[in-house]
Amino acid sequence: MQMTRDPSRPSLPFYRFSSFNKKGGKTHPRVARTRNRILDLWEGMASYSTIAEELNVSISTVVECIARAKRLKDPRADRPFRHRKIQIAEKRRREIRRLLDDGYRPREIAKRLGVSKRLVLIRMKEGGNG
Repeated sequence: MQMTRDPSRPSLPFYRFSSFNKKGGKTHPRVARTRNRILDLWEGMASYSTIAEELNVSISTVVECIARAKRLKDPRADRPFRHRKIQIAEKRRREIRRLLDDGYRPREIAKRLGVSKRLVLIRMKEGGNG
Protein backbone atom coordinates (compact mmCIF):
# COMPACT_ATOMS: atom_id res chain seq x y z
CA MET A 1 0.00 0.00 0.00
CA GLN A 2 1.42 3.36 -1.04
CA MET A 3 0.77 6.42 1.11
CA THR A 4 -0.11 9.67 -0.61
CA ARG A 5 1.48 12.83 0.62
CA ASP A 6 -0.80 15.46 2.16
CA PRO A 7 -0.41 18.63 -0.01
CA SER A 8 -0.85 20.91 3.02
CA ARG A 9 2.26 19.48 4.70
CA PRO A 10 5.77 20.41 3.58
CA SER A 11 7.74 17.72 1.80
CA LEU A 12 10.81 18.38 3.96
CA PRO A 13 11.09 18.17 7.74
CA PHE A 14 10.52 21.39 9.67
CA TYR A 15 14.18 21.89 10.63
CA ARG A 16 15.03 22.30 6.93
CA PHE A 17 12.95 25.50 6.86
CA SER A 18 13.95 26.71 10.30
CA SER A 19 16.21 29.74 10.57
CA PHE A 20 17.86 27.93 13.50
CA ASN A 21 18.80 24.91 11.40
CA LYS A 22 21.06 22.82 13.65
CA LYS A 23 21.84 20.18 11.03
CA GLY A 24 22.68 22.35 8.04
CA GLY A 25 23.92 25.46 9.82
CA LYS A 26 22.55 27.86 7.20
CA THR A 27 19.27 29.50 6.38
CA HIS A 28 16.96 27.82 3.89
CA PRO A 29 16.59 29.89 0.68
CA ARG A 30 12.81 30.19 1.17
CA VAL A 31 13.34 31.71 4.63
CA ALA A 32 15.95 34.12 3.26
CA ARG A 33 13.59 35.24 0.47
CA THR A 34 10.77 35.79 2.97
CA ARG A 35 13.03 37.80 5.27
CA ASN A 36 14.23 39.99 2.42
CA ARG A 37 10.68 40.59 1.20
CA ILE A 38 9.56 41.50 4.75
CA LEU A 39 12.39 44.00 5.10
CA ASP A 40 11.77 45.49 1.66
CA LEU A 41 8.10 46.03 2.48
CA TRP A 42 8.99 47.44 5.92
CA GLU A 43 11.43 49.87 4.29
CA GLY A 44 8.59 50.88 1.97
CA MET A 45 6.57 51.97 5.05
CA ALA A 46 4.19 49.00 5.11
CA SER A 47 2.65 48.07 8.47
CA TYR A 48 3.09 44.73 10.26
CA SER A 49 -0.41 43.59 9.33
CA THR A 50 -0.03 44.60 5.67
CA ILE A 51 3.24 42.69 5.37
CA ALA A 52 1.81 39.62 7.11
CA GLU A 53 -1.24 39.61 4.89
CA GLU A 54 0.70 40.11 1.67
CA LEU A 55 3.25 37.37 2.41
CA ASN A 56 0.78 35.04 4.12
CA VAL A 57 2.80 34.82 7.36
CA SER A 58 1.86 35.61 10.93
CA ILE A 59 2.33 39.06 12.39
CA SER A 60 4.67 37.62 15.03
CA THR A 61 6.92 36.35 12.22
CA VAL A 62 7.09 39.85 10.76
CA VAL A 63 7.83 41.39 14.18
CA GLU A 64 10.58 38.85 14.90
CA CYS A 65 12.15 39.30 11.48
CA ILE A 66 12.29 43.08 11.85
CA ALA A 67 13.61 42.84 15.42
CA ARG A 68 16.31 40.44 14.25
CA ALA A 69 17.27 42.79 11.41
CA LYS A 70 17.53 45.69 13.86
CA ARG A 71 19.84 43.63 16.08
CA LEU A 72 21.98 42.82 13.04
CA LYS A 73 22.02 46.52 12.04
CA ASP A 74 20.27 45.99 8.69
CA PRO A 75 19.62 49.50 7.26
CA ARG A 76 16.23 48.40 5.88
CA ALA A 77 14.96 47.84 9.43
CA ASP A 78 15.48 51.45 10.50
CA ARG A 79 12.69 53.92 10.06
CA PRO A 80 13.37 57.58 10.70
CA PHE A 81 10.06 58.16 12.51
CA ARG A 82 7.77 56.00 14.59
CA HIS A 83 4.60 57.97 14.04
CA ARG A 84 2.59 56.68 11.06
CA LYS A 85 1.43 60.13 9.85
CA ILE A 86 5.01 61.37 9.72
CA GLN A 87 6.04 58.26 7.78
CA ILE A 88 3.26 58.79 5.25
CA ALA A 89 4.13 62.48 4.86
CA GLU A 90 7.80 61.65 4.33
CA LYS A 91 6.91 59.04 1.71
CA ARG A 92 4.65 61.55 -0.08
CA ARG A 93 7.43 64.17 0.06
CA ARG A 94 9.85 61.74 -1.64
CA GLU A 95 7.24 60.87 -4.26
CA ILE A 96 6.64 64.56 -5.05
CA ARG A 97 10.38 65.13 -5.42
CA ARG A 98 10.69 62.11 -7.72
CA LEU A 99 7.81 63.25 -9.94
CA LEU A 100 9.22 66.79 -10.10
CA ASP A 101 12.58 65.36 -11.18
CA ASP A 102 10.77 63.32 -13.85
CA GLY A 103 9.38 66.57 -15.29
CA TYR A 104 5.75 66.48 -14.15
CA ARG A 105 3.95 69.77 -13.55
CA PRO A 106 2.56 70.58 -10.06
CA ARG A 107 -1.05 70.19 -11.18
CA GLU A 108 -0.32 66.72 -12.65
CA ILE A 109 1.50 65.65 -9.47
CA ALA A 110 -1.35 66.86 -7.27
CA LYS A 111 -3.91 64.95 -9.31
CA ARG A 112 -1.78 61.80 -9.41
CA LEU A 113 -1.12 61.75 -5.64
CA GLY A 114 -4.51 63.05 -4.57
CA VAL A 115 -3.15 66.12 -2.80
CA SER A 116 -3.61 69.84 -3.32
CA LYS A 117 -1.56 71.80 -5.84
CA ARG A 118 -0.60 74.12 -3.00
CA LEU A 119 1.07 71.26 -1.12
CA VAL A 120 3.09 70.38 -4.21
CA LEU A 121 4.19 74.01 -4.56
CA ILE A 122 5.24 74.10 -0.89
CA ARG A 123 7.29 70.91 -1.37
CA MET A 124 8.89 72.44 -4.49
CA LYS A 125 10.08 75.43 -2.44
CA GLU A 126 11.39 73.10 0.31
CA GLY A 127 13.43 71.13 -2.21
CA GLY A 128 14.77 74.18 -4.01
CA ASN A 129 12.91 73.37 -7.23
CA GLY A 130 10.71 76.48 -7.16
